[in-house]
Amino acid sequence: MDFQLSADENAFAESVRRFARAELAPGALARAHEGKYPWDTAQKIAKQGLMGIAFPQADGGAGGTLMDAVIAIQEVALACPRSADIVQAGNFGPIRTFVEYASAEQKKRFLPDLLGGRKIISLGMTEPEAGSAVTDLRTSAAKDAGGYRIDGSKIFSTHSPEASLFLVYVRFGPGVGGIGSVLVERGAPGFTIGKPSRFMNGE
Repeated sequence: MDFQLSADENAFAESVRRFARAELAPGALARAHEGKYPWDTAQKIAKQGLMGIAFPQADGGAGGTLMDAVIAIQEVALACPRSADIVQAGNFGPIRTFVEYASAEQKKRFLPDLLGGRKIISLGMTEPEAGSAVTDLRTSAAKDAGGYRIDGSKIFSTHSPEASLFLVYVRFGPGVGGIGSVLVERGAPGFTIGKPSRFMNGE
């Protein structure tokens, strides 16, 4: 197996490296210890085309590869780790699931801001009793008038203090086949967010 980057991948890495050194390295230390989400940096990264790198162009992405997205994260991380987290969140995790399964209406409504660095989506998976073992989750979703009623709680939902949209894993029924996810907007009736906790690195 050849682990060397192709000519195109090397060129892409070099372009990201130049951008990261010029635009993201300055202020990297202060950004790492800043309590608030760096929205200005997120929008700068989005303008550079580093959000949704491997997403279809029809969805507002760049139509690149997963390797391109990994390269971008690596090159940005060498200049500013906090900014690399933004690139990661704009390419992997809940946003990738959203692009894969959301309806056309949902994409039209949410993706421009998510890929533009103006909003962020959080993942509601880990639970107090089940950890991240989705097969053991207890949060349920039952059909209700006009939608679903969700009952349960989550912990360790990265970016939840700033997120405007949440991809919440729930149980629609018994067994593995009963597991799925729903989109919940911040401010939905009955939806509350607890006190933020920090990672070991202080973020």
